[in-house]
Amino acid sequence: MWFRRLLLSYLPVFCIVTMILFVVFFSTLSEQSRREAVKANDFLAQQVILFTDNALRSIDHQVVREILTSPDVSRFFDRDYVDVLSNIQALNVMDELKFNYPIIDSVYFYRFSDQFVFGDAPRSFEEFQDAAFLTQYEQRESKEKWTGTRSYKTFYNSQAVDVITLVREAPYGVSDKQGYFVVNVSLSKLQQSVDQMYNSDISFVRMTDKAGGSVLGGADESGKNAILAEYTSPYTGWEIASGIVDKNGLKLALTFYNVWIVFAVAVVVVGLLWVFYVTKRNYRPIQQLVSLIETYSLTGKKEAPVKEGEFGFIQNTLESLMSQTKHFQQQYREKLIFQKKYQFQQVLQGSVLLTEEEWADELRHYELEVEGKTAIVHMIEIDGYEGFMASYSPRDQSLLKFTLYSVIHETAKTLSVPLWAEWTTERRVSLIMWLPDPPDGAHAEGRETETAILQACRLWIEANVSFTITIGQGKPARSLEELRQSYELAEYGLEFKAVLGSNRMIATGDTLRPESERQEYFKTIYMLSQALRLADQEWSAHLGFFFGQIREALLPRREIESLLQFGVHHLEGTMLELSREYRTIWRDARSGLLALTRCWDTLEELEQGCTELFGAMTASMQAQRDSSSGKALINEIRAFIEENYANSELSLDFLSHKFQLNPKYLSKMFKDEFGENFVDFLIGLRIKYAKQMLQETQKSMQSISSEVGYYNYNSFNRAFKNVVGLSPRDFRKQVSIIG
Repeated sequence: MWFRRLLLSYLPVFCIVTMILFVVFFSTLSEQSRREAVKANDFLAQQVILFTDNALRSIDHQVVREILTSPDVSRFFDRDYVDVLSNIQALNVMDELKFNYPIIDSVYFYRFSDQFVFGDAPRSFEEFQDAAFLTQYEQRESKEKWTGTRSYKTFYNSQAVDVITLVREAPYGVSDKQGYFVVNVSLSKLQQSVDQMYNSDISFVRMTDKAGGSVLGGADESGKNAILAEYTSPYTGWEIASGIVDKNGLKLALTFYNVWIVFAVAVVVVGLLWVFYVTKRNYRPIQQLVSLIETYSLTGKKEAPVKEGEFGFIQNTLESLMSQTKHFQQQYREKLIFQKKYQFQQVLQGSVLLTEEEWADELRHYELEVEGKTAIVHMIEIDGYEGFMASYSPRDQSLLKFTLYSVIHETAKTLSVPLWAEWTTERRVSLIMWLPDPPDGAHAEGRETETAILQACRLWIEANVSFTITIGQGKPARSLEELRQSYELAEYGLEFKAVLGSNRMIATGDTLRPESERQEYFKTIYMLSQALRLADQEWSAHLGFFFGQIREALLPRREIESLLQFGVHHLEGTMLELSREYRTIWRDARSGLLALTRCWDTLEELEQGCTELFGAMTASMQAQRDSSSGKALINEIRAFIEENYANSELSLDFLSHKFQLNPKYLSKMFKDEFGENFVDFLIGLRIKYAKQMLQETQKSMQSISSEVGYYNYNSFNRAFKNVVGLSPRDFRKQVSIIG
């Protein structure tokens, strides 16, 4: 009974209103389409004008530029006779103009002095097919930049094409004219360019010059089609009209649009009145159900008796829905934890834009009372995280991380300090701490509280668990933007853990880098690479010096990693110059080096790992050399060179004659064994001993030059500067200053 009453009450209204809604929908869609069509055609007309004006203006400017600046054009018009070279140069100007502007159909010059026309083919004025146009142009009082549509024929028997023409007098801006610079733009090419801007099946574009001629071609369908936009070009003065092609009774639909709207509004009003009347008459039975729902929401009963009939079914359904709602609320509270963590990261990383009021509301939502307090961001990182993951199972890792998280909160709670902490990466937990604003700008008390909380956390972790933590400190922040800067400073501070050490708190003042001279890292890397290639034990000193440079400059981790990448790349290029056996040794060392660069935590760990890897590599290289069949011979040759390096006659031919070897074979054997040719090895040896004498003695430059095998000081100076990067005198001064 109730079902039939509702059905008979609302079904007629539903059918009528639905029909009207369809009418209104399609009418509104039609009007929206009309507005969009007007907007699109207005934009199309503007774009066509802009495109046409820009193209023609660009050609005009280029022509004026050629007249004003091109010596080839000036040379052509200055003559009163035919000059082949001048014509070729002028033809190059025309060809370049046509190449740069594909819409140009033709270009020609007309010289007054001998009435010579030069274009696709030179000819006299009487033979030129465009002579009538030039005559008319000279007689016109108002000479516009561009003519309207006209027909142009290059030759007598060629086919005429529709063009618009630009005529510029040469020279430009001078009363004494020498000729015309004429450019014909093809209307068909211009039409092709414009046709790409719209669909001719939907829209049309018509452009007419001042004489009424069609610039873009095509039939005039303005009477048949609906014109939606009209403009006048500010450059040429031509008029352009754009509209849509009338298909399937578009005009008729647009005409009856207002009638449809009035009819639909009237029917909707009648339908509303009818629905109001029927709803009021049939509302009484439903009122009981509404009261029941209100009663249930107030009492909060979980169970209700099942009633028969339609309303009983509705009641049971509502109770089930309410039960599900409670379940969803529980899920919402669980998801709130993840939402809070996500919001924390988004705010600190600047990925979400919040006002100060919205940020304050967000904090109150999470029950953080921070009004009148200053925020400071800290970032806590687990030291030796690779070892941490290797030592514990995933379950134990989660438990230890929760322990660290709890210690942070409990310590802050003990001192009544509001704190918000979240894990931002696997090894880092970031926290915002709010401290009371200090009186009279004194921050000592607040900083002591801050330090006490963090140091207490660090010491508790060090004493009670098997890992340590390093803390990066930000700066006090009173605004949301300063809070993000504080987060960046805390993160930046942890970059210096590699140099400053772990299990400590890194304050902002600790990251101030010394203002010292720039370290020559790349030079040290080069010297280290050369020593490793030769398995020279000096590599250890170079490696220690390299890490000493890093410590002295207080480099952050990112810069250290960049230097390591460069060092590995440089070593790669150096070791590839050696023989296959040594390259195999290097590949093994390289794998270990790359693994080390991914897991190091402090600079001490990195230096120790590099020392072990390079030590094993040089030992393998030395063993390989000791096992080579030519070891005795090559070592004898090397020993001879080291004893006689000061001999100015020492050369590859000298050695090959002394040891009865082919020079090419000796050179190859030397290259395979030491990774460099004989000349570079000899120069390096001489410069090595020269550096020792410059450091340890006060001998003159000429004397040192002679003792290391250079009787010509200029040759010694040039070789020393190429290897060391400094002249011998500058090197001695630098050593004395350091000493």
